Amino acid sequence: MEGERLITAVKASISEVLETMFFLPVEFPVEVGYEKLWGAQKKESLVAKLIFNGYFVGELIFFIPRDLAVSLTDSFLGEDESAVSEDHVNETVKEIINMIAGSAFGNYDDKVMFDLGIPEIVNFDEATKQRPDSEEAIFIPIHTLDNRLALKVVLK
Repeated sequence: MEGERLITAVKASISEVLETMFFLPVEFPVEVGYEKLWGAQKKESLVAKLIFNGYFVGELIFFIPRDLAVSLTDSFLGEDESAVSEDHVNETVKEIINMIAGSAFGNYDDKVMFDLGIPEIVNFDEATKQRPDSEEAIFIPIHTLDNRLALKVVLK
């Protein structure tokens, strides 16, 4: 099934990016209804969105706790937390989703072309709004030792 193959490619890319670039080991728990738990973390989360076109058309939406995003930015830039601005944090989160997308589509099929949009930071409500029936949303929970992240794949 194509959707399962895409999810496998996305999970592999999440592992590659977070474990290799940020030294952050991840697990993918099997949890139903996990998306609803993000409502409680709404104010403490950053959300990035990236639109893509190609063999599939849709968007990736990445949810990350703000404190983890700050920590990853510190490590990525080699700066002390006090020297890291909100813009630095936002740019790091956008770069993470960009790297995940590029790797995921390469893992899916390196011969198929995908056009990636420019990642953007969006508000939580926009990212979790009800989707039309014509769209399929797949929610991938991601656990680290201390945090919960997620990636939502929306296919149109």
